[in-house]
Amino acid sequence: MDWEGWGTAPTGYDAATLYLHSLPVPGFAERVREEFCNLLGDPAGRVGELTACTEILQAANRVPFYADLADKVRHHLDHLGAATRRA
Repeated sequence: MDWEGWGTAPTGYDAATLYLHSLPVPGFAERVREEFCNLLGDPAGRVGELTACTEILQAANRVPFYADLADKVRHHLDHLGAATRRA
């Protein structure tokens, strides 16, 4: 795993990147989310998560894996938006 954003990216970016890339394997994605809930569960971590989502969606036209992942990321964003509206 390349943690290129370590120290320079928004809080939770690396955890979010791992989580988003694990979405094709729901059981693993759930485990990642649980392990990093302290980062991904707060407003600062949400910025990192949104940043990671944006990067994947922007690359979806250029990177075949991201094209496959984009629908899962969009679905996650719908879920994330609904959770934000409830909070």
